Amino acid sequence: MPALSPNKRILMVEDTASVAALYKSYLNPLDVDVTIVGKGQDALTFFEQEGDQLALIILDLRLPDMSGIDVLAKVRAVAPDLPVIIMTAHGSIDAAVDAMRHGANDFLIKPCEADQLRVTVNKSLKPKSSHQSKTSKPESEYHGFIGSSLPMQAVYRVIESAAPSKATVFITGESGTGKEVCAEAIHAASTRSNKPIVALNCAAIPKDLIESELFGHVKGAFTGAAAEREGAAEMAHGGTLFLDEICEMDMDLQSKLLRFIQTGSFQKVGSSHVKNVDVRFVCATNQDPWLQVQQGKFREDLYYRLHVIPLELPPLSARGDDVLAIANALLAVFSAEEGKDFCRFSDEVADLLLRYDWPGNVRQLQNVIRNIVVLHNGEEVSKEMLPSPVNRVSGAEIASPQHNAGSEVTTSAFSPNHLVTRESSDSTPSSLSKADIEPLWKIEKRAIEAAIDVCNGNIPQAAGLLEVSPSTLYRKLQAWQKTAANE
Repeated sequence: MPALSPNKRILMVEDTASVAALYKSYLNPLDVDVTIVGKGQDALTFFEQEGDQLALIILDLRLPDMSGIDVLAKVRAVAPDLPVIIMTAHGSIDAAVDAMRHGANDFLIKPCEADQLRVTVNKSLKPKSSHQSKTSKPESEYHGFIGSSLPMQAVYRVIESAAPSKATVFITGESGTGKEVCAEAIHAASTRSNKPIVALNCAAIPKDLIESELFGHVKGAFTGAAAEREGAAEMAHGGTLFLDEICEMDMDLQSKLLRFIQTGSFQKVGSSHVKNVDVRFVCATNQDPWLQVQQGKFREDLYYRLHVIPLELPPLSARGDDVLAIANALLAVFSAEEGKDFCRFSDEVADLLLRYDWPGNVRQLQNVIRNIVVLHNGEEVSKEMLPSPVNRVSGAEIASPQHNAGSEVTTSAFSPNHLVTRESSDSTPSSLSKADIEPLWKIEKRAIEAAIDVCNGNIPQAAGLLEVSPSTLYRKLQAWQKTAANE
């Protein structure tokens, strides 16, 4: 990697001295001058005194005296163009989105490798031309992804930072969120893009064949092995090996995979000859990998080998208007494939697509659009064309003020507009008046907002406390925000 010009001053705000010293050593090849402080107030004092000489701030999100977001906000108030990279060991896509909302240029999740840190710093220190700054727009398409929502912008930045490195990326996310697309994007953005990316689905291959699929076999190695065969590891030489559903891999094979990762060498099934290959590993799962470790289904040492750069893909319900962008792109593709004339959605259909929870994520949306195009004709998609359950009224719509205001008050426990009391649980019905009765959606809204506030804006954590899925909270928040905007 070419070194930057000397005398580029960087302020690193990191409260763990050993970590700060390690990361400072990672940056030595860049010929930069790194100053380390351990507290937010010390960072602000240094910034007040020497901020005009700084080229970059690397800021830990959790500091002993204040939040890194608070430091970022005060820096941004004075220096809106100074590059700031957020670093956090407690981070996720949610933390990255929050940091980017407050003006961070990029983010890294600790622990990070030397190459990953250097690439991210190098990119942040590169000067941007005035033409670039005026014409730059949020990316709506990125190596196969469609959408420019903040959660996806955070994903794109992780890919950009991680792609040039050989560090393993561990992709997690709900089924249908696009983990294979993400692996292909990492490969496409890397220096290995001119070599193959080979995908191996560890859940789709029988247990007794997966070793052969991964490492290959020689003729006669087992019944049916009529000829020698290359495995995925050998086919991916010089490129990327994508191990999908990695947590489904058999425990015996996990130990062989660990050795392969450590040494880059393997033996074909039935062979004593050792082969060496150069591959970059990307793996994915729709499960919680650490939970699989705790349950004894995934080797802990393999977890630490693979879980170098974690990348969590957001559910479709958390991506806002990306739903329509993806739906329009799919409508155009499928219409061309099927020879149909569809080119738009009605306003009612667009609203339903945005309100729906999408438990199957992008894969479900893809199936819905395919269903519409195959079974119907026309230029505009109408509500009658939507398959069930997308054409049903969503829970968020039922909970909206307009829906409640237009409905008759009922005391049935099974009514969507079932009312509950504002008073504490020891209040008796005889002591209540109509003024004391409150719609259920308002109580639910207060409970959700209180949980999010307690969790400092971390929606997945709030969802855990409320014992619901994060996508449910995202959907309800979006519905309430839309309702407020229309009032």
